Amino acid sequence: MSGTVGVLVMEHIAAGLVEGHKVIGQLKLFPESPQSLDPLQSMHSEEIVGAIRELVDQVGGAQKIEALGVGFPGIIRGGVVEESPNLQQVKGFALQAALSASLQGKASSVPVRVFNDADAMAAGIAATHGKLHQLTRVWTLGNGIGFGRYPASEGVWEGGHTVVTLDPKEGFCGCGGRGHLEGILGRRSMRMRFLDLE
Repeated sequence: MSGTVGVLVMEHIAAGLVEGHKVIGQLKLFPESPQSLDPLQSMHSEEIVGAIRELVDQVGGAQKIEALGVGFPGIIRGGVVEESPNLQQVKGFALQAALSASLQGKASSVPVRVFNDADAMAAGIAATHGKLHQLTRVWTLGNGIGFGRYPASEGVWEGGHTVVTLDPKEGFCGCGGRGHLEGILGRRSMRMRFLDLE
């Protein structure tokens, strides 16, 4: 028996074994019970790769892994994280190549693909509903706000960093920008707003 492993990196990492557009068994999480709100922010790029590899081993078990797909926050081109406002330590990191290298031995010939997390969600929704022939768009809410589309197209689609106000007081965005949608409605910005009220 074989399957594909899907991984989604957000404020934590979730992984599952996928067969026929369905998750088989339980999802595995890292960390299992987060001690802080943003546990991945203090991890180096290679530590994140190690955590993903560990989850792949857990969900794959003794099964043959056919492919590994990873959804990661930020601008991803050719498997390289060009920008990730909420995980800035991975900027410029060749995540796809690092994951391929980490799988040497267990699944050395397994194709590894890394995409923007919101684009991966849009693709998953399209596949689950049998709409791979249609345009699918999705907004995601987590640490930040993402805008995903399937099929993916060239361009920068970090929709959470769209400027929606010119108010100079709106400076809570993780990227340092002002007036961004994520800086108003993202989890980090909402937390900062409530801290200001105390």
